[in-house]
Amino acid sequence: WATAQGPAAKPSRVFDDTDAAVKHTGPWQRQTGLQPAHAGTISSSDQKGAAVEAAFEGKRVLWFSKLGDNCGKARVSVDGGPPEEVDTYSADDIWGVCAYRKELPVLGKHVLRILVTGDRSARAKGALIHVDGIRVEPE
Repeated sequence: WATAQGPAAKPSRVFDDTDAAVKHTGPWQRQTGLQPAHAGTISSSDQKGAAVEAAFEGKRVLWFSKLGDNCGKARVSVDGGPPEEVDTYSADDIWGVCAYRKELPVLGKHVLRILVTGDRSARAKGALIHVDGIRVEPE
């Protein structure tokens, strides 16, 4: 065994969808006991206007989701900035996907907001948005 050499990396922080720092507004359903989901849980909603917000301190934020044929579109923003549209449709179910990644110009306190639009692509059978987890990287 040898000790790794180089600068010490600061660990990332992962917020599960059940974490107190992850605030749900509007109707969300939580499923538990799901082996492919982070910590066995995932939250989902297809109701326009439902949202998830997470306050965090870091330089990079990533939203992990589940893609599927019944999944729709969300608008994602940081610190109230212009939202970016994210389409979570996939012909196959894919768990643990990074649906959104944002590099921030400065390390500091920020707020991530995921808004359910109720919209979907032409092939999608539904408009579900899933929140499995949020990872925050300090550098």
